[in-house]
Amino acid sequence: MDYSKLLNDKQLKAVSTKAQYARVIAGAGSGKTRVLTYRISYLISEMNVDPNKIVAIAFTNKVAAEMKERALRLLSGVAKGLTVSTFHSWCAKFLRKEIDVLGFPNNFTIFDEEDSETLIKNIGVELGYKKNDDIVKYAIGFIAANKCKGLYPESVSIDKFSFERTRVALKIFHLYEERKDQMLSLDFDDLLLRTIQILEEFPEVRNKWLGRIDHILIDEFQDTNDVQFVLVKLLMDEHTHLYVVGDPDQTIYTWRGANQNIILEFNKTFPLAETLILDRNYRSTKEILDHANKLIAHNKKRVPKDLYTESEVGDPIKVECSHSRDEEATFVANEIENIVRKYPNTTYKDIAILYRAAYLTLPFENEFMRRKIPYQIFGGIKFFQRKEIKDVLAYFRLIYNHEDDLSFERIVNVPRRGIGDGAMDILKAEKEVEKLSYFEYLDKIENYRTELKAKNVMALTALISKIKETKEKLDEGLEAYPKILEDFIRDLGYFDYLSSDDETAEERLQNVKSLFDDIIDFLRKNPESSFETYLENASLQTSQDEIKDTNCVSMMTIHVAKGLEFDHVFVVSMIDGVFPSQRTMDESGTDGLEEERRLAYVAFTRARKHLYVSTNTSYSYILKEESSSSRFIDESGLKIQRKSLYQPRPRPRFEEFGYFPDEPQPSLARPSSVPPKANDNGIRNWQPGDVAIHEVFGRGIVVQVIDGTILQIDFETHGRKSILATHPKIRKEEKGAEA
Repeated sequence: MDYSKLLNDKQLKAVSTKAQYARVIAGAGSGKTRVLTYRISYLISEMNVDPNKIVAIAFTNKVAAEMKERALRLLSGVAKGLTVSTFHSWCAKFLRKEIDVLGFPNNFTIFDEEDSETLIKNIGVELGYKKNDDIVKYAIGFIAANKCKGLYPESVSIDKFSFERTRVALKIFHLYEERKDQMLSLDFDDLLLRTIQILEEFPEVRNKWLGRIDHILIDEFQDTNDVQFVLVKLLMDEHTHLYVVGDPDQTIYTWRGANQNIILEFNKTFPLAETLILDRNYRSTKEILDHANKLIAHNKKRVPKDLYTESEVGDPIKVECSHSRDEEATFVANEIENIVRKYPNTTYKDIAILYRAAYLTLPFENEFMRRKIPYQIFGGIKFFQRKEIKDVLAYFRLIYNHEDDLSFERIVNVPRRGIGDGAMDILKAEKEVEKLSYFEYLDKIENYRTELKAKNVMALTALISKIKETKEKLDEGLEAYPKILEDFIRDLGYFDYLSSDDETAEERLQNVKSLFDDIIDFLRKNPESSFETYLENASLQTSQDEIKDTNCVSMMTIHVAKGLEFDHVFVVSMIDGVFPSQRTMDESGTDGLEEERRLAYVAFTRARKHLYVSTNTSYSYILKEESSSSRFIDESGLKIQRKSLYQPRPRPRFEEFGYFPDEPQPSLARPSSVPPKANDNGIRNWQPGDVAIHEVFGRGIVVQVIDGTILQIDFETHGRKSILATHPKIRKEEKGAEA
């Protein structure tokens, strides 16, 4: 293979470097994944590295699968044994082989975030709190924050002056770890922390794995956290090669533990490291890159670089400032319709709406539904988090892990088996006396004296028998496991249970059928993998793994959009205090502002051909003030096309009035007053400082006009009130008139 013909000069240098430690600073759209894939290929084909001794780490399962597929294609399939996975997936596989040294079985269940939160809430209830009490919510954050630092409860020290809620949270933390161990389960953090524990405490295990790994390659290295970096260093000795690719300008996960200093100080950690910079962009136009470069240049913590492109200059970035959220949504919808009309080969899937926070989507959803513009929101409830999918997977988990009480509690009465709260209280108390899991206790319930009613015992033992019978069939391996599992769920009555829900029955049934389609697809792609591996992958899904190639406008937060690209990108609701987030700046100061700026940089550089930036000046109940455009618009050198004071409001169902959005519209500018209706005072020009006279509250001063719709008035005898600006009981006192 002639790599010099397939890569540009800087990419070739990065792919073929002989340095033991290499840091590749890869700007957005510079071919980062291409370089990593070709690096793997180069190691095997040109440097004769054994594929079995290469471990490549990607940020998501989706990217890992794509990288491995591309590498195998380059090498014509001769890279058998090559490992490409996420940190968590690699650790899960490691623990399946090595966790027995900790006295823990290798058929452990992996808890996802929802499972962990459910267990913590249950513990909170046991301690006398309600599931949604602030102290329980605090405990969830407390546990996550400490495990992100690599700490278990026995390593967390608090003094006698600590707040009561901290002491309670630590108690919940201890109980959480105890219960999780009893259920033979690990959470996401445990996958890394238990792997680190084994490598630190068992030199013979570490030495065995050091002998298996010669090259470690890491994608998105800027998002690596301290725990992950400890793991990487434990997998290295003086001979190991470390090759990292990332972009400090795209560090957007510090709130989740990512430590930007790891990539920034890589040359200090490894003094002999070589740094290579990829700054030619193959994605965006020059117009987009120039403004993105200008924006990110305001950050201080970065490796200096300016992205450039040899492609077209491109159309100017369109910047729109609307007076309301609805007008902003109308602008975006109009532009989407124009794009689809103007560019014949463009479909809705080429368009993305990016936003800082999920709560901003409603006006856009409303407008898209009205226009019949197909859209899909990513990053909401993930497929594997939907109730019916969680139910089915809970059944599957019980097949392999009889200690998984959390899964048992989830499905014990789904579908209904007549097991009420009273029966569950009895069952829980009895199994805890015997120090057994629900499954183990029910499996041998004839050996114990139980207070459960006979009909409850019959229903529960029938469930246990069905689970054991299914496990035997799976172990026999006579049938393909998708069919065995489908029959299992059908025999349990779960399909009938879903069909009984008239409102959502069809959608929920389709979701479960999609799950079995996914299982079959997994079996097709991984014929040698067990169903336990599938369950493991299901627990480790991310928002990007949900994204399918459907012909819809994609709506997602910028965090979800990381690593993706679209021909036409709308970055919406760029309002100061929203983006950049006031909360982030309040909590993290300058570092927080720099992270928000990196987030805007990531958003801009998702666009290939056209970038649209929009903002609005409506009153924000979150900011408690009129909105103003984001400082990032000015910092990037963009100019807002200011609208006149009054603009047409979005009009429902244009076609009913015989005209359409792209035709010239009659002026709807609002005069200072209009003939009043029975429910309208006719006043349209309220300003702060105006004197208002209310039939009930009397005389007052207007202190704020919210979105031209609501008046904040300080009344002389009734205090501050919020009044509809057009309310018929209110009038404006003419200047010079007496009260």
